[in-house]
Amino acid sequence: MRIDINKFAEWLTARGAEILPATNEYEALRFKGREVGVIYTSGKTGNQYTTHTIECFKKNKKWWGKPKQVGRKSNYQKEKKALIERDGRACFYCGKLMYIKDISLEHLIPLSMGGKNVLSNMVLAHEDCNQEVGNMPIYKKVDLAIKKRVEKIINN
Repeated sequence: MRIDINKFAEWLTARGAEILPATNEYEALRFKGREVGVIYTSGKTGNQYTTHTIECFKKNKKWWGKPKQVGRKSNYQKEKKALIERDGRACFYCGKLMYIKDISLEHLIPLSMGGKNVLSNMVLAHEDCNQEVGNMPIYKKVDLAIKKRVEKIINN
């Protein structure tokens, strides 16, 4: 089952799968969708899931193996609660305290740029601050946060 590993990895990533590091020198590609798939350097596959995924890639068929949850969640209530416990109620950007109704969840690396729905990629921000940054790269978001917090200190 020889395929172009790089094109296959791009195809997987475009469909929400995560490319994982190889666990040994015999693995050509390891990925995670609904399950974990492995292609070995010999060309053999690790399981039926991998074989099916390669068939979908080769025949340009719909792939049923994508991760169960890709993209945005509707309300993030559990995540917001965990982030308040972790970071408090201060806006990541301006540093001002937020009322519960003003809190929005911000992905530091936007989902549209490959960011993940994990707490380590999330912070809380005022809705206005969140809208201001849009889909900026993370380094620009951090620069803006520093600038706004310095302005807050200077103006107080």
